[in-house]
Amino acid sequence: MDDILPYYNRELAYVRRLAAEFAQAHPKIAGRLRLAPDAIDDPHVARLIESFAYLTARVRHKLDDEFPELTDALLGVLYPHYLAPVPSAAIVQFTGLPSATAPYTVPAGTSLDTEPVGGERCRFRTTYPVTLAPIAIDTVRLSGLPLQAPANPQARGVVGSIRIGLNCLAPEMTFAQLGIDRLRFFLRGVPQVALPLHELMVNNTVSVALADSPNDPAPVILPRGAVREVGFAPDEALLPWPARGFAGFRLLTEYFAFPEKFLFVDLVGLEAKTLVSGGNRLEIFLYLDRAMPELERLLGAEALALGCTPVVNLFPHRCDPLALDGTAGELRVVPDARRPTALEVWSVDAVRESRPGSPVRVWRPFYRLDPSSPPEAEAEAPRYQVVRRAATPPLPGTDVFVALADPAFDPERPADSTLSIDATCCNRDLPAALPFGGGRPRLTPVEGLGGVAAMAMLTAPTPTLRRTAREGGHWALISHLALNHLSVTGGTEGAAALREILRLYDLRDLPETRAAIEGVVAVTAEPGVARAPGGRMGAFVGGLDVRLTLDPRAFAQGAFLFASVVERFLALHASVNSFVRLTAAFAGRPGAIRTWPPRAGAEPLL
Repeated sequence: MDDILPYYNRELAYVRRLAAEFAQAHPKIAGRLRLAPDAIDDPHVARLIESFAYLTARVRHKLDDEFPELTDALLGVLYPHYLAPVPSAAIVQFTGLPSATAPYTVPAGTSLDTEPVGGERCRFRTTYPVTLAPIAIDTVRLSGLPLQAPANPQARGVVGSIRIGLNCLAPEMTFAQLGIDRLRFFLRGVPQVALPLHELMVNNTVSVALADSPNDPAPVILPRGAVREVGFAPDEALLPWPARGFAGFRLLTEYFAFPEKFLFVDLVGLEAKTLVSGGNRLEIFLYLDRAMPELERLLGAEALALGCTPVVNLFPHRCDPLALDGTAGELRVVPDARRPTALEVWSVDAVRESRPGSPVRVWRPFYRLDPSSPPEAEAEAPRYQVVRRAATPPLPGTDVFVALADPAFDPERPADSTLSIDATCCNRDLPAALPFGGGRPRLTPVEGLGGVAAMAMLTAPTPTLRRTAREGGHWALISHLALNHLSVTGGTEGAAALREILRLYDLRDLPETRAAIEGVVAVTAEPGVARAPGGRMGAFVGGLDVRLTLDPRAFAQGAFLFASVVERFLALHASVNSFVRLTAAFAGRPGAIRTWPPRAGAEPLL
């Protein structure tokens, strides 16, 4: 109700001003009402005026709501992600058993419970699979010329190298016995270190060498493709995304809400060394075409971490059953009536109706048709629509309702039906209250993980993010629809359109994220030709060469990661048999941050 308070105060001040003017113009009548220019002596008249101000405030508030019944319904169908909260996220590190003799995998989707906060445990689930091996990082070093690395014929023109040293925890263990073929590193630490290190590893690596030491005369040489970025693939999504939803919006949501999710780097092709001559120690050398001396003294073994994965505060939950008696067309979904502050519905996944002596009826979303079902069955199927509203104070977040429509409803039928609802839930705002630091919050796997010795959060859980209820919802919808006709050939106009979309997903609204968005100076495009990715016999296709110009003053660090997300976002709009090839550059500076290879999309929208 806090959003109505300003309306109420304005209406009350206006009515009191009118009452004062009335008292001056008609003193005799005002005397009967005990109205004076500066006071209202009759408490009953004062209460009437306050009641009138409250009613008119509600009307004004409703008029300023931008017709949420229309816009929210459209958003719920076209962009269901837009109304849902963005749950808390963090980075968790698993530590394997030192006595392990083989790698152990923690699958993606593993559920972890935290220690209680406010009497309730928060539940997170992992996003990436994690492979644990009895190895440790003991060296991470960035150095310039002269190179302290093995000779590499593919490393022409390099000006620096990153050295990563790993050793087996058991003296008798070797990398050949472990058979490790890839490693995934998390770039931990402050953004001023992690972001430039990410750019060096992903963007500036020319070649990779696997060796026993810097003086190894026979290193295994790998191409630059052995270093791969993480977090952009569909199976690496932090948030579950509907098939009808555009994956580019998911990338923007995850980037602005939790950019640490992208600070992972994969190193592949290690079997060329570990399966042939892997000893107790392995040295990895990344040869760089760019020097960054200011970063050399900041790097240490703690800059990289193994066994890490993002976790998100989402989990499946069977909600309390709802009595379907036909007296209400809309029912509130209650995850657990005993724990109202601990559970918030993120999405409704399934609705089923059960009645004694009858088979279970499956309710379907109102605006979704099943092409495999005959038209008669579709016409008779019961339907539901999800409606999300602000929760009743003092609860934070939102409440979810299901609006019901049953073509086969019979008012004479006994009211003995029950609705069962399966939902995906989060823990409202509880994760932000978890203690952090000193090994806390303590984590416990919901199901046993025999190969895990310990687990810990490396980053504090982010707060649950929500858009201000219905603020600008109408214009947000128009902006999304307008993106389907976005022209990136207009320079400043294309940049303005892109900035508008980016602002919709900047829920944190921090100074650095606002600066990054405003740092998009221009987006221009021209027709281009490239060899079709995966094409046969040298096939060529037409596409767009897009140039993204950024303001260097807006990016102290992180311009490369920002441009990488924009590159994937634009490429996902590319039409079939087409491509987008992005070049990112700083305004007023020669050269480019990077020119990405042509990327083919699957959506005929750009």
